Amino acid sequence: MRNDKFAQPPPMGFASAPPQQGYPQPGFPQPGYNHPGYNQPGHPWSPPSQQSGFSGYPPPPQHGYPPQFYGAPPGYGAPQPPPPMHLPQQTTTVVVNGGWYSRTQKNKPQSNAVGAAGLIFVSGGMNIAWSIGFHGPLYYRINDLDCAAWFIGGIIGALLSCFLANKIAKKYVLIFSSILVMIGGIVIASTRYNSHARLAATYMDGIANGLVFAPFMALAGEVSVPYMRGLVAASIEQMCFGLGIFLQIVYTTSWNYSSYPSYNSFSSENMKGVLSTIYGLLALVIGSLLCIESPVIMLAKNNDEQGAIDALRRLQRPYTLTNETYEQLAEHKKYLAQNEALSTGQSIGQALPTLVKLVFLRGLNAMSISSFVRLTLVYSSGYYGYGLSYWCWAIGFGICRWMGNFVATFCMESAGRKKPTLLGLIVCGVLAFVIAAQYNIITYDTGNVIMLLVFQLFAGVAFTATSPYLSEAYPLAVKQPFIALTFIGEMLVFIVLTLITWSHSGGANYFYAMGGLYFFGFVIVALCLPETRRKTLRGAQDMFSTFISRGF
Repeated sequence: MRNDKFAQPPPMGFASAPPQQGYPQPGFPQPGYNHPGYNQPGHPWSPPSQQSGFSGYPPPPQHGYPPQFYGAPPGYGAPQPPPPMHLPQQTTTVVVNGGWYSRTQKNKPQSNAVGAAGLIFVSGGMNIAWSIGFHGPLYYRINDLDCAAWFIGGIIGALLSCFLANKIAKKYVLIFSSILVMIGGIVIASTRYNSHARLAATYMDGIANGLVFAPFMALAGEVSVPYMRGLVAASIEQMCFGLGIFLQIVYTTSWNYSSYPSYNSFSSENMKGVLSTIYGLLALVIGSLLCIESPVIMLAKNNDEQGAIDALRRLQRPYTLTNETYEQLAEHKKYLAQNEALSTGQSIGQALPTLVKLVFLRGLNAMSISSFVRLTLVYSSGYYGYGLSYWCWAIGFGICRWMGNFVATFCMESAGRKKPTLLGLIVCGVLAFVIAAQYNIITYDTGNVIMLLVFQLFAGVAFTATSPYLSEAYPLAVKQPFIALTFIGEMLVFIVLTLITWSHSGGANYFYAMGGLYFFGFVIVALCLPETRRKTLRGAQDMFSTFISRGF
């Protein structure tokens, strides 16, 4: 009987090695290899079914492989068609240091794209300061209409911008507004004690500011990356208006006025015209060279994806296409798709609650720099200065206002929007009550002036965040009209405060009322305004879509 242990050949290698499975065994033919004599009929190792009929001659060889060809392939040497011309766009990954200076230099073109509008706002800040009373002797009679002229012009310009929203390129709007500012400045600089010329120039400057405000606040939000939007928006609006107020206060209070001026003497009014002309000229040059249109509007109006990519490329240094460029393009497309899903009625319904909140805040901003506040400064420092003359207090007033804007602007992406606003409102509310309570105590007049300066500092801190809020809060379909309506609401508050006659008791009541409104504003901001620091436009719009937002 056959023993099974001899059915397999011994394993190769060490004696303890297991039998090899699945590999050709020694002495056996390999699969697929036709060895002469193997696997032929009649061979001892062939299957029994093939052993019968064995003739002793092997069959003709079977060719299991295709014939090998060692010559040149067919068509060798023949002309080949050129490869298809595919020119894929090259992308470069740029690694940037996370420091403040590196981020600022990388994103500098974004602030340059809207920086020309900031020069127009500087001229507007000078006119605001003039309208509330910071001007030298005029030697001609003015009335309430003269003081309210710039605000009326701003309303006219803002209404015009509602009808021109996204229909005319923003660069052309900026150029036209710059020319208006230049003409108004030339008129004031070249005339002497002419109330009609001054009034016309003031209207032109107000219209220019109103025309530029809504388009460029919207543009500031659309050209900026999320971590730079607060800085860019606040620096071109609140900080530039504050700078204009500061400059107007400085040169008018420091001017050497003559008791008997001659007609040909160069006055502080002429200086205001010269400065406005310079701002208009610089805005014209910078805007013509550096203004970049919104990539969001390019995608929305003409579906110009290539133009949007080129705009995004020029908005960051170096001016090359990077992975971040395409990420920003994809985010803009998502933002556009989100807004296209909203009807006009839904966009208006979503924007109305935000409009009420922002108009309220901007109205409080107007109350903090109104003619009542200036007259309080004059009243508190004019009678009992205790060693410091009025011009020192006035210059301190302007410095504090601008420094509040300055500090809050550069804290916008670290401290955020909501916390500085709350801090400014609560401090201003407390100071307003204290100033009102001491209005009739002559002994504390100097203390009142000091508190008024601190009030201006924290008022600048409180309202700087309204600039980025304006640039990101409203849905795209109604963004520019609603920004213009917010500006109009602020101008109306200025006009009402200009028309009210100041009195001693009325000044105290004004600060009592302002203190109460600031405390109410603190509650509104704490409960209803979101914290949108470093959020995309899409994320910020989602946060504004709800009325209650208690996050910090």
